[in-house]
Amino acid sequence: MSGFSRILVPIDYAAPSSDALRLAATIARAFGGRLLVLHLLPIEVYGYAEFPLVAPDDARLEEERTRLERHVRTVLGDHAPAFKVEIGWGSPFEQIVERAAERCADLIVMGTHGRTGVKHAFLGSVAERTVRLARCPVLTVRDSAVEPAALVAARGARSETPPPAMVGALMVRDPVVVQSTDTLDIANARMLEAEARHLPVVAGGRLVGILSDRDLQPHMNVLAHTRVDAVMTPNPATVSPDAALADAAREMLQRRVRALPVVDGERLVGIVTSSDILADYALAASSWKAIAP
Repeated sequence: MSGFSRILVPIDYAAPSSDALRLAATIARAFGGRLLVLHLLPIEVYGYAEFPLVAPDDARLEEERTRLERHVRTVLGDHAPAFKVEIGWGSPFEQIVERAAERCADLIVMGTHGRTGVKHAFLGSVAERTVRLARCPVLTVRDSAVEPAALVAARGARSETPPPAMVGALMVRDPVVVQSTDTLDIANARMLEAEARHLPVVAGGRLVGILSDRDLQPHMNVLAHTRVDAVMTPNPATVSPDAALADAAREMLQRRVRALPVVDGERLVGIVTSSDILADYALAASSWKAIAP
């Protein structure tokens, strides 16, 4: 397993997507990864007679590509990680999900405008649909101008620093597991059913490995004929439920893994992933920024 080496960042030039770009750059630098920055153009509609839809021409695409490169360098400054820009067109969430799959993205980081009510019902949420359909983790960054009422109520009641977060408070409890002697088709079915990207592997009730969806990719044509213990990562690093999330994050960075089984003594009690920690970090950062005087 590896960390976040390929991060897709959809950009619409609004403030939330710029915030998402900055966060994605921080993650890319931490994991030694690179960014794929995507901007989608609408297909122009001229009528419903003979030629209803017209895709952007080459000149327009090159102009937009130059604009996007300039935007990325402006937002990230001199400390931008390696990045590539792409211009596309069509349905936003479909294009984002397809590009992520085609480019083998490890993570999608995208801004969300936080639409509610009629606007949400009519327009839907690109971020919401992307989260539901993407095979890789999706980290959404809320519009910092939108301040939840709960955070407003919390003004004046905060301490100077947020309390440390523990793995036990964030982990997925009693995770779905797979036996080391099971075949990969069983593991794949369990991942899909549980919407999980990592499965702890057990043998005789004892943790012996961990399996990721990326471990399955080279064996998709022979899932029913390949055992879990042939492709799993054996003797995985683990973490205690009493450990600080910062320590778990540091362990993932050092080992370049995306998930840690959580054990209490010799008993498997949960699993925590890097996307869990990133989501928690993003929420905490937004919350403390929002209630800061």
